[in-house]
Amino acid sequence: MGEKFFTVSFDDGTGQDVRLISIMEKYGIKGTFNLSSGLFGKKSYIRRVGDRAKSASQIDCAHPEEYVDHFILSKPDALRLYSHPNVEVASHGTHHLVQTDFTSEQAHEEIERDIQALSELFGCRVTGHAFPKGSYNENVLSVLRNSGAVYARKVSSNQPPEDFSVIKDGLLVTPTCRHNAPFAKELLQKFLDTPAMDGDIAFHMWGHSYELDYGTDISSYERIEELFAMVAGAKDIVCVTNGELYRRF
Repeated sequence: MGEKFFTVSFDDGTGQDVRLISIMEKYGIKGTFNLSSGLFGKKSYIRRVGDRAKSASQIDCAHPEEYVDHFILSKPDALRLYSHPNVEVASHGTHHLVQTDFTSEQAHEEIERDIQALSELFGCRVTGHAFPKGSYNENVLSVLRNSGAVYARKVSSNQPPEDFSVIKDGLLVTPTCRHNAPFAKELLQKFLDTPAMDGDIAFHMWGHSYELDYGTDISSYERIEELFAMVAGAKDIVCVTNGELYRRF
């Protein structure tokens, strides 16, 4: 008989993580926060279009209701917040650049230096990475291997997975779904109802905490708390960080 694992990962290190981590603590949820060491303290905005978003350097004063803050925590605030027993820190690239066309030198600068900087800041070896926008190439993977990475997270499909097996191919891991996928609640309930008969199964939920400021039916603090309460109410779920999960496979 296998075990059932639940983990979350959230990208960018924005101020909304403060409230999110307090909700995680309330329900015993563990997870990973993917940070960019070159962007601490940067302030920008996200323009929301439905449940999708685009980055913006400033607010269009004619439509301020369409924007949410994308304020990345300062280095001291990040150190305080993410030094939490329920939290693992992973790399998200020094400057959060798309990595599809990286040379070896660019991959070193963007990934290895980020891992080094975060490891020094938090006093522990960072062994995980999340690809910005799911982008990577072989140069990126080579640098990750040489840096001692254990896993590197892609992005999920827009469709529900066929099952809850752990999808890990070398370093590459594929999460189950975004927290604000239209089918997230139903899929999570299916996971809770599924016994781990022949091996371990897992549910890996990911996203960005600034999306919780959208205040929509599927993307809000109330919604994420509802999902976490479902997990906390189950007796057979082991909550883990991404690293704790993927080091098993």
